[in-house]
Amino acid sequence: MLGAGGYSYYFEKHKTCSEHRLPHFISLALCLIFLVLFSLAASAQLPGTKPKEFKPVVPDFADPSADWWTGWTSASPEQRREWLQALKAGWDEWQQNLPKDDEALQKGAKKITQSLEGVEVTWNKRQEYLKVELMPDVKFPEKPTVLDWARADAAISRGQRRLSGVQLEARQLRESRAQSLAQLRKQVIVLRDAKGDEEDEAAQALMLAQVNHLNIIEQLETVNEFLGTWQEKIDLAETKLRSMLNDLQFSEKDAEKLEKSITDSEKKIERIATTRTSIQSTTDPSTDPNVNMKKDLTLMQLEVDLLEEHLGKRKSELLQSINRVLNPKNEEETLVVSRELLENATAVIESTSRELAIRQRQVVAWRDEEEKADLSRWWAYFERIGSGLARANDLEQDIQRYEKAQLEVYRERQGWWATVRERLALTGRQVYKRWRTLADYQLFTIAQNPITLRLIAKMVFVLVCAWLLSMLTRAFLHRLVRREHASESSMYNLSRVLHYIYIGVALIIVLSMLGLDTSKLALVAGALSVGLGFGLQAIFSNFISGVILLFERPLKVGDLVELESGVFGRIRDINVRSTRITTRDNVDILVPNTEFVAGRVINHTLDDPVRRIHVSFGVSYSSDPDLVREAALEAASRVNITHTDWKRKTEVWLMGFGDSALNFKLVVWVNSNMVTSLGDSYALYNLELLREFREKGIEVPFPQRDLHLRSWDAPVLIARAEKNEKNEKK
Repeated sequence: MLGAGGYSYYFEKHKTCSEHRLPHFISLALCLIFLVLFSLAASAQLPGTKPKEFKPVVPDFADPSADWWTGWTSASPEQRREWLQALKAGWDEWQQNLPKDDEALQKGAKKITQSLEGVEVTWNKRQEYLKVELMPDVKFPEKPTVLDWARADAAISRGQRRLSGVQLEARQLRESRAQSLAQLRKQVIVLRDAKGDEEDEAAQALMLAQVNHLNIIEQLETVNEFLGTWQEKIDLAETKLRSMLNDLQFSEKDAEKLEKSITDSEKKIERIATTRTSIQSTTDPSTDPNVNMKKDLTLMQLEVDLLEEHLGKRKSELLQSINRVLNPKNEEETLVVSRELLENATAVIESTSRELAIRQRQVVAWRDEEEKADLSRWWAYFERIGSGLARANDLEQDIQRYEKAQLEVYRERQGWWATVRERLALTGRQVYKRWRTLADYQLFTIAQNPITLRLIAKMVFVLVCAWLLSMLTRAFLHRLVRREHASESSMYNLSRVLHYIYIGVALIIVLSMLGLDTSKLALVAGALSVGLGFGLQAIFSNFISGVILLFERPLKVGDLVELESGVFGRIRDINVRSTRITTRDNVDILVPNTEFVAGRVINHTLDDPVRRIHVSFGVSYSSDPDLVREAALEAASRVNITHTDWKRKTEVWLMGFGDSALNFKLVVWVNSNMVTSLGDSYALYNLELLREFREKGIEVPFPQRDLHLRSWDAPVLIARAEKNEKNEKK
């Protein structure tokens, strides 16, 4: 049945549906659904009542099953208590039947009894936990002052630290639960494989592991319940603390107390600094390690004390600044800003922690060498310094909260624009702190060196910088070619060499970032050279040949070359492994660099692009040699690649008397830079020669042969034919 709450819920829901102007039948259907759900909830099992079908599972202690305890987590607290009582009763009865003379079984039974009692102890602790007050000294007065807010903030901070300790306990219990499950599985296997007298001990071990697991479950549930309650209290207290900032009142007494606190801190800072200076200025040499250790630890203690006083003074200054801005008599107050203090404090805490760890290792080494040494005084030093570092860390967090509070109060009193600069700086510090936390997360290790996101980002930055520097260098050299008319091939070779230098230096830097000893690269290079000599001989040979071509410069981009293999064309690119050549057919051929170094290469444009070619041709015997010479010279002059000066003149030579023609040669000088890789200079001259010979009527003969037929005697042939016919008939 529905109670008054159910009907009020129905009418409230019906009202909500009507306010949203839903159709009447839809609102009625929704309300009926909620009524059904509410009735199911009302008729459900109330907490604290005993289910009718519940029956505690008591295992066979001589051979316990692996899963008899699995219903424990779904049982109610009353059911668990009933279950535990049944387990204890059954165990006490079974324990009496154990042989008294078997010490191992009696010892195992005693452990199981203690473990069963431990579950009840955990339940009792739960009640004690719930009675503990998280923040007993936190107060929120109606008209709070700055010091009231500081006391409330300190109480909440202490509560958060206590909550952090409980959270750590919860994490440890979760790990223990996982380990306990693994132990359960292991004991099940041991019991299954046990034989003879080992079965009783294995059964006890499994039972003990199961009861211990139940105890861990109860402890974890207790801690989780405790965490939930405390977290709600802290969240509520933090909400009240934030609203408390808006209600702060100016207090003259607080101003006097804060001023006195700042003055006391300054005196302590001066006294500690004087003491530290006097100890550091001591020049009495001593070879006793105990004396030196005592001096170092004393200086560390003074350094930590000095840091604490500076941070405490900073807290008082922030509270004083907040109190001043609350004074209605003051028109405008400036923010108390000191960004360097927190940065220096973080650096001092980290460096002192590292140095303290080194000193502790030294003391441990002394203990190994001298067993009789009294080390208690050193550990007292370590504890004092460690406690001081913890307090300094807490003060650093307090200052960060106080700075935020100062910004909130100043923004409320003097406007948002008065604190925009400090807010941006605070946001930047928070972002940087989170980035540091994320960047320092260890992903994996290489040679025992941690690889973090920060290190990966640095390596990527180095490689990108090397690539950008190479691109800028290439653009600068290209600009020199365009504006200063520098040699294109020289600038190309220089850009290639600089590119490989940049990449090589960047790779060495990246390897050093990874923690690899770059001084041992010689050993790596030696081993690599052996491998190159066998498996990568061809690739390495091409690489060295490419470096030789880039530095020696026997070839350059744009040269017209002819290789021993018959490849003819212009060079387009000179890379480390191969060189690209464009042939007359506009085909790009990648030629290994070793072919240029080890083979014969004809470079038509190495130093002087003018070269001489020999164009052979023939004319009939009836042609006038002088007319032929004149026609050939005329044809050569019409070809645009022909080069003629007072040293290099075109000539026509009569080379010999052939079977069908007079053999001539047109010896002409040509400019190779004017010869394209897509054309043939011989074809140009042959075409002009043919055209000129036709105009002048000079005949170009074709090959001629004379045939002479020899006649045989006819009667002899006839006699031979008749003889062959007779032989065939026989």
